[in-house]
Amino acid sequence: VVTKVPKTHLKKPRSKNRRTIPSAAFRGQGGSPVKKLFSIRKMKKMMLLLFLIPMFLLQAIQSSHFLRVLNEEMAQNGREILSLHQNALDDDISRIANSISSYWALDYSHSKLLYHQSDFNAYQYSYNVLKEYRSLMSLEPSIGALLLISQANHMVLGAYNDSMISYGEKDVLQDFAQNLTVCWDYAGLQSWEPVQIGQRFYLARLFRNQTAGTLCFIPLDQTLQTNLSPHDSPENFLFFADGEGVPLTLDPVGKEVTLQPHQKKAYFSGNYFIVQSYSPTSNMYLVFAESSPISLRKINVLSISILGASALMLLLLPLFFLLLKRWYLHPMEQMETALQKIRQGQMDVRFQEDQKVEELQHLSTSFNQMMDRVKQMKIAAYEKELQYRYAQLQYLQLQIRPHFFLNILKSLYGMAQGRNYEKIQTAILMISDHVRYIFHDNQDMVPLQTELHHVENYIQMQHYITSQSIELHMEIEPGLEGAQVPALCLQTFVENSCKYATVPGRRLEIFLEVRHLPSEEGGRLDAVIQDNGPGLSQELLREFNGQVSFQYREDRIGVSNIRQRFQLLYGGDCGFACRNLEPGTEFELIFPLQRKGFTTTKEAEEHENFSGG
Repeated sequence: VVTKVPKTHLKKPRSKNRRTIPSAAFRGQGGSPVKKLFSIRKMKKMMLLLFLIPMFLLQAIQSSHFLRVLNEEMAQNGREILSLHQNALDDDISRIANSISSYWALDYSHSKLLYHQSDFNAYQYSYNVLKEYRSLMSLEPSIGALLLISQANHMVLGAYNDSMISYGEKDVLQDFAQNLTVCWDYAGLQSWEPVQIGQRFYLARLFRNQTAGTLCFIPLDQTLQTNLSPHDSPENFLFFADGEGVPLTLDPVGKEVTLQPHQKKAYFSGNYFIVQSYSPTSNMYLVFAESSPISLRKINVLSISILGASALMLLLLPLFFLLLKRWYLHPMEQMETALQKIRQGQMDVRFQEDQKVEELQHLSTSFNQMMDRVKQMKIAAYEKELQYRYAQLQYLQLQIRPHFFLNILKSLYGMAQGRNYEKIQTAILMISDHVRYIFHDNQDMVPLQTELHHVENYIQMQHYITSQSIELHMEIEPGLEGAQVPALCLQTFVENSCKYATVPGRRLEIFLEVRHLPSEEGGRLDAVIQDNGPGLSQELLREFNGQVSFQYREDRIGVSNIRQRFQLLYGGDCGFACRNLEPGTEFELIFPLQRKGFTTTKEAEEHENFSGG
């Protein structure tokens, strides 16, 4: 018996949390100068010598200091260049490694190639894998080749960057990968390592996963440019070297450079000033060689020029101060204002990149790129969280279906024992229609009307299969038929009542009520399911009314999974309660009201925040 009556209810308030961030200030102190006393006679002698000996001493000190500062600046310049290129290379190979690892962890075609497949399936899966590899190579132009190795299917296939790899080199790389299949337990290439294949050096790594793997090649001679910029000397160049100091990408013609491995400080080698840095990520040295910019015969001329320039600078100090204020101090004030806005949550604020000072120009560009990267990372983290939640929802929903099918099989088994074959045939037709509905409408959200129809069909099927006396009363508020609800969210509780609320000699009555709760946040759906069974134990009441647990349980799987699914879908924006009646049990669900095409209130707000920056 099914009845439908309109109902309304009141809204529920929400709570807000606040957070306080402490601040701190720091101050410093200075010292006072120490005074010395001189006699008039001594001061006269000192005045005569003050413009002679000190000038020569200062000149010598200035020259030596100039050389030392020059060497330090050259070393610092080299370190900055190395850091820029090395960080770029490390970031590239880290992204490449994460992408390939995620393929083997998440991609369906990769996982299938771990096992033996038919020729057609192996071709199809390998085609999908190579398609993914070509897409990755379009995003990571430093990759020269990606080779797929599947021992289970005796397969070695590759995707190549035709602009880097010639036809002959493809065969050499293919042979190298083929040799790895023979010695699959080879311990090398488990991390990025420089290897020589043919006449070229590559940065290679084998991403091995049981009986299959991916071999990645990055041509080292295509990774760096010899001339750094049009402003640098043509004799300045970058090159790679292995752990023993052997150059990997250096053209030896006219360049006599001897490296000192494990040397952390900058040093001279022939006519070049060497700065090197070792990368544990790529297991290589990145070396910057700069030609000596000054000779000894130019030191004196340069010192005199610096002295005259110092006097000129005293005269130009007022002009320099105005330029400093215009080009440096004023942009710094603008940057400080922008940082204050960012602290207040305005993530779209950017530094002005049209600067006169080169360092400020680089700082503004780097900062803006960093903020854009942070925004992209926030979007990527949000999308990754949605994918993770979707995977968990699919797993929980798959747990509900076997639970239902086992109950059906038990009922059919009981009918088979009674040899009621005609009834079994009719029941199988009803079950097939029911199963077809489940697998046809297996989306996360379905209209409320569809879910209610599914509940009625389930009650009719239970009555026919088990001959159990069940009476269903439904009170649905008008206008809610199209509201989107999680699939099987109501049927699970009805099924639970049919299984656990049956009392011998008493007709099972189930009451289902769905109503609208108005609220400032967009409205809620209030679903109440009651039965006249024996009720729940105190242990189950405490468990169901407590915090949601994602641990596996063997009984009442449906109720636990519904709570877990609602927690993943709505977070703290939903409510659940269960209580014992006299007689029976009551379950109540309160969750956001949704129409078709809308996400939950929480997800809509987060999506709007990410989309708007």
